[in-house]
This record gives sequence, C-alpha cells and structure tokens, in this order.
Amino acid sequence: MVAVLVGAQAITGNTKTEKKGNIVRYLPGVIAATLLGAGTAWAAETLSAAEMRQNLLSSCFVDRNVGWVVADLGRVFHTVDGAKTWEVLKPSQDQISFVAVACPDKDHLWAAGQAGRIGYSSDGGRTWAMQTSGTARQLLDIAFVNPQRGVTVGDFGTILRTDDGGTTWTKIPMPRETKLPPDVAETVDPGDVVLYALAFPTPEHIWAVGEFGVILQSTDGGLTWRPQDSPVEMSLFGVHFADEQRGWAVGLESTLIATTDGGATWRKHEIETPRGFSLALYDVGVRGSDGWAVGNNGLLLHSQDAGTTWQLVKVPVKMGSSWFRGLSLFADGRGFIVGSQGLVLATDHDAFTPLKQQY
Repeated sequence: MVAVLVGAQAITGNTKTEKKGNIVRYLPGVIAATLLGAGTAWAAETLSAAEMRQNLLSSCFVDRNVGWVVADLGRVFHTVDGAKTWEVLKPSQDQISFVAVACPDKDHLWAAGQAGRIGYSSDGGRTWAMQTSGTARQLLDIAFVNPQRGVTVGDFGTILRTDDGGTTWTKIPMPRETKLPPDVAETVDPGDVVLYALAFPTPEHIWAVGEFGVILQSTDGGLTWRPQDSPVEMSLFGVHFADEQRGWAVGLESTLIATTDGGATWRKHEIETPRGFSLALYDVGVRGSDGWAVGNNGLLLHSQDAGTTWQLVKVPVKMGSSWFRGLSLFADGRGFIVGSQGLVLATDHDAFTPLKQQY
C-alpha cells in the first residue's frame, strides 16, 4: 500500500491499529524534499550551521568532513568542513521530492523519493540527471555499496536494484512467503507492504525492513529475497548491519531489535524511554564500540559496547520537541545526527554537541 508522506509530527500509534478498515500508511518525520530536472546545475549559496532552518531527512557522509543531507523545501546541502558550513543546492526547474540519499564515495551521489524519482550526480552534487526507475511508487530509502551496485525500496513492496550505477533499474518481486500478523493478513497482500529502510554491509548481503515488523534478506546482491522471522509486529523504520552477522533495526514504540547471526534470530531490547512517552526510533548505527539510535521528541539512545546494551541519553529540555532522522558514524567513534529545523549533532563516543544553539 501507499506510504503517505507527512510532516514533522511523530506517528507513535501501533501500526496494527492503523491498518484496520481503510488501511493508511505513514512515514513519520518526513517532509518532501525537492530536486531538479535532468542535467541541471545548481546555484550555490553557503549557510553556517547556525543558519540552517530546513528539516533534514537523510544524511550521507563519506568521512568526518564531507557529506550531504536532503531537506524539505526542495533542498540538498553539502558540507566539506564537518557540518560547520553548508553549500545550499537549490532546484531551478521542476520540483521533485526526495527523502533519502546515498554516497558510496565523494563523487557519486543518489537521491530517491516521490513518484519513483531517482536523482544522480557524478560530481558531488554540482550537476544532476534523473534516472529512469521504471516505477511511480514512493521510494523511501536508497543504498549503494559501490558506484555500480545499488538498491532502493518503497511502498507497495517496491524493490529496485542496479548493477550499472542506475543506468538501468530492475524491479524485484517481494517474496510471496512473507508472513504478516494474523489481524492484517486477510486484508493486506504481502506484496503491498511498505519497505522503509535498507542495510547494505557487503556487495552480496542486504537487509530491508518495513511495516508489521517485516524483515527481508538478500544474499545475492538483491537478485532474490527471503523473509526472516521478526520478534515484533510494529513498523520498522531503520536498519543497520555492522557486518554480515551483527545487525539492528528500530521502529514504532521505541522498538529496537538485534541479531548476531545474520538475522537467523532476532531479539528485542528493553529500552528506557522518557516517562509517559511512547516514542518512535527512526535510525540506528553502530561503529566499533559506539552505537546511536535516534527518534522523535528528542529521543537518543547510546551504546558503549558495540550495540549489546543501550542507554537513554538526556538532552536539553528545549531539544525535547526536536526529532532526529539521519545518522552517520565513523570508525573513530565520532559522527553526525541530523533532524528537524536544521539541527545537527556532532557525536564523539557518548557525548554530542549541537552545531546550532537555537533548536
């Protein structure tokens, strides 16, 4: 079914309840971002971190200095100094909505989003061309393991893959044996499940997660997929694998699940959340001994033992109305978290520093 792109409000209800009757799907925390038509260059403008105002929906960093984020109001931002300043990349022609970005290196960049649109740049975002995806479905995540092999997923069970840098995209069917919760299995076809996120740790191994706790795995670079048993029935919005065996997924109701055997088994973590709140987690990442999981209403979790245990991180009171959507971590324990109203947090092991004071 279709994923409805909504504003910055958090969707914290149980997806099982949301799906009865006329089934409606949501992607929390997302506001449409726009790019431009084929082969068009962008007009450059630079903002400091303090001047950032747009909601930041997805991030991709190739190192501690160079990265990109996609944002609302049809913008892409590029930094070469570790998020201290951002070059604003503005559309000048058609407005095309994007919500996810992938960058296997400092030159090659893809963005995916509304109506099956995929934008591609081979010069770090200076110029863009539109690629033909072959679908009009909403694309909600995109990942490239190298400049040739990539996968994108979205609503109505959409899975597309490429082995030529997106010159051609091939649609891959959802596995028919995908199991759904009993109370929705009679009204939702497995092929209609919304897929929200991808993890691509090696050229052959890929995971996708989505509605109703669905977890899919591919061991042949995305050519074929099979479902894995999930311990939850809530929608999963983010997934990360550190290698072929160790992975984590997050979603509604502060759900965080983990595997140490490549997804053969998953277990649910008991997560401390602010008292009186049932919050969503949108993204998760682990590098070395450090891990972060991010969500709405200022929800941050940190792990100091490579994702084995997780602790609630206290944030300033005024940050409690912010949501976090994108996460990039590096091997040295540092990284970046991006979210609402241009908020960027620079992380250093278990500490974080807001790069703007007004949020």
